[in-house]
Amino acid sequence: MQSRKVQHLTRRVEHAVNVWTGAALNGLLRDAEKEALSIDLYDASFRPDNDHDGLYDWEQQWFERRLPAPPASILIGAAGAGREASALRELGYHVHAFEPAASAFQLCQVKVGPDFVDQASYEDFIATVLRGESMRLRLPSETTFDAVLLGWGSFGHVLQRTDRSELLRACDQVAPHGPILLSLFEPNAAAPTNGTYYLPWGGFLVRPTLEELDQHAKALNRQLIVSLQSPSPYATLIPNAS
Repeated sequence: MQSRKVQHLTRRVEHAVNVWTGAALNGLLRDAEKEALSIDLYDASFRPDNDHDGLYDWEQQWFERRLPAPPASILIGAAGAGREASALRELGYHVHAFEPAASAFQLCQVKVGPDFVDQASYEDFIATVLRGESMRLRLPSETTFDAVLLGWGSFGHVLQRTDRSELLRACDQVAPHGPILLSLFEPNAAAPTNGTYYLPWGGFLVRPTLEELDQHAKALNRQLIVSLQSPSPYATLIPNAS
């Protein structure tokens, strides 16, 4: 009984510390700094043995419904340690991935191959595709893909709505005729500060509304399809028929 009380108290203290830390950092840092800190926190807390092996059942069903058939080409952003990328390669897809956190990127290279993974962020991706700037992402100017997959929950790490719009525009540009797949951060017990959530292992996130996602989709002449039934809600932006 005493042990359970101590554990309960410890969890309450940890939660209070995390809430205080998130609120303090939220007030001190600019959004770009929060996003950089999120990458650093993920990198520092990353443990390969905590990574799930292969696709989850809900991902398998989602990909079967929405991805074009192999050997289609897929660009995967925020690929982590390569869980999704390696699973999709085994299914016969051509995959190129990028991941900003050094530890995850290194493992992703092992799983996917160094020629098919770049250490790059969404900011790098946007700069490369929309502004033609030479960044760390190796994408020739005319490169196109059959689909884009934004790694699990990573869309929520883009804190500004205008930046989320740019990210989706960049996805649309490299896959103009294919789907854009993204999963949504589910806050659960995380404590929000002005709409921003803080997790000690993952930094700052936001939970975009379905109304926002629908507006992004319409701006790109796409249809939004959302599933809220899986353990992790997800969305697909599909091009409208010409």
